[in-house]
Amino acid sequence: MRILVISNLYPDTTQPTFGTFVATHVAALRRAGAEVDLAAIKGFQVHRGIGPKYARLAVRALLMAVRAALRGRRYHVVEAHIAFPTSAIAWPIARLVGARLVVYCHGSDVSEVAVRSGRHRALARFLFRRADLLIVNSGHTAAVVAANFGISGKKVIQLSPGIDTDIFRADPTASRDPASVLFVGRLDPSKGIDVLIDAAALIGSDAIRLSVIGTGPDRERLEQRAMQLGVSALFLGGLLPAEVARQMACAAVLAVPSKVAEGLGLVALEGMASGAMVIASATGGLVESVEPGSTGWLVPPGDAPALAAAINEALAAGNGEAGHEIRRKAAARAAEHDVYEMGRRAVALYSAGGSGRAAGAE
Repeated sequence: MRILVISNLYPDTTQPTFGTFVATHVAALRRAGAEVDLAAIKGFQVHRGIGPKYARLAVRALLMAVRAALRGRRYHVVEAHIAFPTSAIAWPIARLVGARLVVYCHGSDVSEVAVRSGRHRALARFLFRRADLLIVNSGHTAAVVAANFGISGKKVIQLSPGIDTDIFRADPTASRDPASVLFVGRLDPSKGIDVLIDAAALIGSDAIRLSVIGTGPDRERLEQRAMQLGVSALFLGGLLPAEVARQMACAAVLAVPSKVAEGLGLVALEGMASGAMVIASATGGLVESVEPGSTGWLVPPGDAPALAAAINEALAAGNGEAGHEIRRKAAARAAEHDVYEMGRRAVALYSAGGSGRAAGAE
């Protein structure tokens, strides 16, 4: 099984935390026995140099496909990450080399980017309908694809991109701070970090210790907001996955206060796997993994008082019986998204050559 992965996001030396889930997916495919070549955008800042970087990606992917064909190594599958606009590059290459086109839909690529204009929507519908398979990361994303592009049925496969449970797992040797609250994500308005800071102010800075992992355009504004509200927040910047996992293993609570619908919410699953109690917004794919009273807490998006109340409740559960039970169930739920099992299922699906729901997909 030979696969060409074409991705418009991938970690590199300048942006080591950008698109790590695609890198993990590639590693999982290889562990499952597939031969994988990668054509990815590297060395460009997010949302900059749009034309040149996509032109370079198209040329790189085309050269790889032609070179492979000349060597008698034709690809069986061409994967496009993320769905739009990367599928515009992947579709002609897949048809050129006679490979199946598999388009991975991760969330905002189909809920926002592909519908920004009538032209975008028309092009996305054209490309998605010509794909052999559309892989969606959640039931929520499947519903978005059906609503926005009229595509459903056997060609839409629900399969989690997965989390690396070799890295994200509870560490019995870690010293978990019973008052620590952690945020991991891009620092922009959609992720709701300002709501978390407001909630921390309602709780009182003496009662919790807030840490923030991530980079983004809102960092300076958020630091000023925390200072104005008297919230002691430690902004750690972007960290590599292993260090993020260590921080999660030491945190009592992981907050995922997104204001918009997440496609799935990998950060929540990573926190659950690492033993942090997860409080998330009741939106998008987050509701498919975070179950109130069982695997975590859900609160209305943008509701700082509700978030503060949930944090207090989670911290009170702490290391008691209720907290242990939530962590146990959350870890079991997260284990269902093990990336290497997801890679095995993807390769099995491709090898079978058919469409339909992947075995074991949630």
